[in-house]
Amino acid sequence: SVLLLLFYLNMSITDIALCSGCDHSVEVFDLNVARSIAVIPDAHCRAAHQIIQNKGSSFSTQQSEAYNLFLTTAVTEGIKLWDLRTLRCVRRFDGHHNRCHPCGISISPCGKYIATGSENKCAYVFDIRCSNFLNKLSRCTDTVMQVAFNPSKPQPDLLSQPQKIYCLFYLNQKSR
Repeated sequence: SVLLLLFYLNMSITDIALCSGCDHSVEVFDLNVARSIAVIPDAHCRAAHQIIQNKGSSFSTQQSEAYNLFLTTAVTEGIKLWDLRTLRCVRRFDGHHNRCHPCGISISPCGKYIATGSENKCAYVFDIRCSNFLNKLSRCTDTVMQVAFNPSKPQPDLLSQPQKIYCLFYLNQKSR
């Protein structure tokens, strides 16, 4: 298997690295023992283009179980929420357009929201507890390629195709 993507969370909580391979698997490495500890075969129908682990924020607290969650996404497929303890997909998030561009994903600092870019010039915000999107953030003029949350509050920033920060929205803003 060829390694396509590596995600390592450099915090004192864990020394786990999550990797995506071209065989569509997600592999979990324990860096303390320098070996693979788990493999999720066929995590997506295509290789995942982004893996995000819930890392929290120094501005908010979360239950310790929340740090066992991670997200994967692949082109033509939705977002999957995984639990490291069971290595199972516990929820899927669909509704955004992701057919050819690798649109990014992000978890809010409070761990309650997920944001994703979309090819329909919008970004979507999901509640992590349900699969329906809460808000469709529009106003961009091209594909939203990357999203990120403000570290101190659930406020996503969006990066559009021309590679500049294009839009800034608050979660309580109504879509237009």
